[in-house]
Amino acid sequence: MYKRLKFFLIPYTFVLALVICSAQAYAAPILFKDKITLSRGTKTTELNIGTSEKLLVTIKAPGHDVGVRAFFETFTDEVSWDNKAKIASIKNNGKELVIPVSGNFTPKDNEVVLPDGWAYFKDGKIYLTFPYFAYVFDRYAEFDSSSEEYQWREKLAFLGIEYVDSNDSTAKDGIIHTSVHVKA
Repeated sequence: MYKRLKFFLIPYTFVLALVICSAQAYAAPILFKDKITLSRGTKTTELNIGTSEKLLVTIKAPGHDVGVRAFFETFTDEVSWDNKAKIASIKNNGKELVIPVSGNFTPKDNEVVLPDGWAYFKDGKIYLTFPYFAYVFDRYAEFDSSSEEYQWREKLAFLGIEYVDSNDSTAKDGIIHTSVHVKA
């Protein structure tokens, strides 16, 4: 009896292990992860958000990441959280940026889903991994119109971000100084 059970358990265990490994292998890679270098020793990211005429707000966030609400509420129409669906949404100019925390989400025509890895949920709050936004909206970047970077800049244009200008002075003072210029 034991030999017969063993005969069936070994192949099933092997198949289960293959399924688990396959699922992990197909996890979506983080878009642009290979193009972003995070400075070691960054204590704070200081974001100065404003138009060309006026500073709207200064946000000091620990490390590289900034709270979604703190970042977007100054220059978009609405920032909200759906606790049941576990989705943050940022509405602006009739479109919506959706940040799903768990499960699959199928966007509507006016919705853009933030790529995996660009935000995360921690301690009841959603954070943007800000270097991805800084990269896509970099003031001096010149992306080819067929590149994913250009396409993401276009997809997120409704948010009103004109450009991001960062000065990484981590080696000097532990701070990444960033200006986020938005449309008036």
